[in-house]
Amino acid sequence: MEDRIQVNGVWYVREQEEQSPEVEINIMRSEARSIESDKYFFEAIRLERPDAPGTYFGDIDIKFTDKRERPWKEDFWDNNAWFRGVLINDPESIKYLRESVCLQGEAEFKAFLKELKQEGWI
Repeated sequence: MEDRIQVNGVWYVREQEEQSPEVEINIMRSEARSIESDKYFFEAIRLERPDAPGTYFGDIDIKFTDKRERPWKEDFWDNNAWFRGVLINDPESIKYLRESVCLQGEAEFKAFLKELKQEGWI
């Protein structure tokens, strides 16, 4: 097959279709819990162990959305020691929490963490 063609005295070159590379993917299964209010959205996620279906890694991640102003601000929290500190009202942990939320958000986050602890997530 020729790579070029002439039309009305002008040569055109055949375009090469770009081939998609072969990729290997590893789909992770997860489980989530969330709460939402007028000001905040908290979503906790835990990943299933690929080597032991039905069991989960020990740590969780929390997606935090501050809805008090547009555009909403999102953050991802993954410090499980900090979560435990918030649960026991550790002053340093509470200080960092208050940098992100108001008193309503603090109460909501603590209640959420308590539920997650009762379910064995923390």
